[in-house]
Amino acid sequence: MAFLDFVSVVSILAAVVAAPFMLVGWSNMLVRPKERGIPVKSSLAFVGPVVIGLLCAGISTYVGQYRLAEFLDSASPHCTVSIDGRVAPNPAEVLDALRSIGDLPAHHSSPGSIFEVVISDPPRRFALWVARDSSDPREYWVFFPSPSKLAFRAALKTDIGHVKTSVFDGYGS
Repeated sequence: MAFLDFVSVVSILAAVVAAPFMLVGWSNMLVRPKERGIPVKSSLAFVGPVVIGLLCAGISTYVGQYRLAEFLDSASPHCTVSIDGRVAPNPAEVLDALRSIGDLPAHHSSPGSIFEVVISDPPRRFALWVARDSSDPREYWVFFPSPSKLAFRAALKTDIGHVKTSVFDGYGS
């Protein structure tokens, strides 16, 4: 997963670098269409990284969902859940809420402040970031912390889904 996140970040950077060349190529072609052909190289230099970045981001999301589901399915009933460093009084409810992660229809909102959810089932540990939705107080965004140092420094998070619950009320800002 670190490799996928790294490739996503590098693809974004490559697309940003290629964008001006593509724009200049297309503007030159529009100004003098008979002298210049379609700017294939600069277009491919932009579109290629965008497609690769989107594919890697999508695959990374599915890998994160799979890892969470696998961990939750094998978690013992005695595991502990801490939210923002405090032990949750209702770990079974938190685990049930996380099991219901899925995709929700887009409604032009964004995640709010992020808090950390750590599931500890010794010797294993699983960390997630959760953020309340900006428009629906019962909806939470769930992020998989990126193992890639480059993506972490760029503050990129892998959105693995959303959950509607009240179990996280009282956490975060």
